Amino acid sequence: MGWRDINLNRRKPQLRVAVVPRAEGQDLREAVLQKACSAALGMLAQLPADATGAGSFIAGYLSGYARHQALKHGVDAEEDGLQALLGLLSASAPPGLTGDFEALRFLPRPGASARAKLMADRPEADAGYLVGHLESVCPSTRLLGKAVTGERAAGAEALLTACDVAADRMQTHEPTASLRFDAGERAILRAAFTRPSA
Repeated sequence: MGWRDINLNRRKPQLRVAVVPRAEGQDLREAVLQKACSAALGMLAQLPADATGAGSFIAGYLSGYARHQALKHGVDAEEDGLQALLGLLSASAPPGLTGDFEALRFLPRPGASARAKLMADRPEADAGYLVGHLESVCPSTRLLGKAVTGERAAGAEALLTACDVAADRMQTHEPTASLRFDAGERAILRAAFTRPSA
């Protein structure tokens, strides 16, 4: 086998180019956050029209999804406590979610976490923040719908299984990454989705 045969059989890596539209006078950080928020709000298409009562989870989810989308462009929205990101999401979100974004607060996450340094101050919002981040990493297009509709009724374990399936699919492309939720993150989802018995 000659040199040409070896070279022809080798697959070239796919060239990936990220474009960040910028308005005149807009700095790169703001443009990245705007693009990230648009991508996050696009995930609302997963929801059925009659999805109600999960605004806190959805606000957390959109924050987590947008935060990871911005990370892909080298911008960590957690550096300012997510205030800029939350402002953009609140301004562009459907009217029914505006109050949930305004009520959302982020605090330092106790203990070490590879996924996020901040945590939402409400359990459902924090669970949403983690799920949104995971869905952006994977990328999946099913977790938000499952969390707000069927998986919510089925309980935390069904949602965790859906998250594991999404993470495992991506694991084949990122074999050294640790994508599944760790024990602490799983406890956060269980606390948010396990309803006390009547």
